[in-house]
Amino acid sequence: YSKLENFDSSIKKLENNNELHLILNDPSKLHDLCNFLKKDLDLRLLTIICCDERKLNHGFKIRHIFGSDVDDFFLFVILSMDESHQYFPSIYDVFSSSILYEREINDMFGLTAKNNPNIKPLILHDFPNDVFPLRKDFKLSDDIKRNLKQFEFIPITGEGVCEIPVGPIHAGIIEPGHFRFNVVGETIINLETRFGYAHKGIEKLAESMPLHDVVFLSERISGDESVANSVAFCQAVEKIARLAIPQKAKQIRLLFAELERIYNHFGTLNGILTDIGFPYGASRLNILKEQMIQLNEKLSGSRILFGVNQIGGVKINITDKMLMNIHSVLDNVFQNFEKILEHLRSNSSVMDRLRNTGIIEKQVARDLGLVGVSSRCIGIETDVRHIHPYGYYPLIDLKQKTPREVMEHQVELQKRIGDVLSRFMSRVEELRQSKDII
Repeated sequence: YSKLENFDSSIKKLENNNELHLILNDPSKLHDLCNFLKKDLDLRLLTIICCDERKLNHGFKIRHIFGSDVDDFFLFVILSMDESHQYFPSIYDVFSSSILYEREINDMFGLTAKNNPNIKPLILHDFPNDVFPLRKDFKLSDDIKRNLKQFEFIPITGEGVCEIPVGPIHAGIIEPGHFRFNVVGETIINLETRFGYAHKGIEKLAESMPLHDVVFLSERISGDESVANSVAFCQAVEKIARLAIPQKAKQIRLLFAELERIYNHFGTLNGILTDIGFPYGASRLNILKEQMIQLNEKLSGSRILFGVNQIGGVKINITDKMLMNIHSVLDNVFQNFEKILEHLRSNSSVMDRLRNTGIIEKQVARDLGLVGVSSRCIGIETDVRHIHPYGYYPLIDLKQKTPREVMEHQVELQKRIGDVLSRFMSRVEELRQSKDII
């Protein structure tokens, strides 16, 4: 990071443990700096966050946060915006994934990314143009006159181009969302989405709540990741308060985080088999998910693990008897899982439908800023538990393997080309890993 000296006249550096904060005093240098971070330091954009700090310094702060694929390190580029200024520089042509963050900032704060090619509303499609709900002077009690209007999708024309609308109402209990696909044959050339139909304003609501109630709220942002979201909030408060939590509480948080990963991966694998028209395999996997959810309920009183975390620790103790029950259920579930996998591998119809379908190229994944299974299935390391370990994760070796397992893993990676089969097998591998961690 010594090469940052080239920007010394434009930035002020502040170091904090594994973080480097660069306060940018010349907004015109943002583009060049981001270009340097991407090409010279190989950093990826993690998120862009805006804060209304007008009561503190008469302006807004926009924080561009970058991370590495190999080091536990975060770099913040902080841009100060006077409240009289509406525009800030877009970095879309450097990090294309920034477009959604910049649109959200426009929705919520009324600050516009200059030169962003698509700055139409991301979430607040029917809000007046002068209402910005994450500004501190916006009150939840304010009466908002909705402006219902037709959402304008980008027209894609050309020979053989077909437009396929999906949603906003879907089967099952998922929230509404509209997808507009433009395809030529089986190739998707453009996808535009409209979300926010059921936007709940959780971040604004949290501003007026006691901290312990926000833990409750964080669990309900998305029911199938209640542990992940509540751990993230609790850790944020604990870091600010410099509050150390007991070692056993860290272990229990890890345990429930991995149980959450297991039942969700079973659910996703079930969904994949449903989508390719293989209900037998899907129903078998759904049974395993149900067994894990029943285990959740026995441990926490909630099928989707509400009420596990609190600021400073956890609400649930894990006894030796409960541990024995966990191991018993996991052994039974994974024995059946391996049998299902053996059946799937021997079914040529299933393999044909998964293989070479929905391929994501590695460079496209990098450009879009993909994370999670979508990136890991093509060799881009984005596992936060490994790169940025938190809680109890620094004390375990996620990549501990015997020489034979290392060889088998490398052979498996060579087979992965970013298709549905690669994503399927990545989840299979993570399921086994979660069991080993527990």
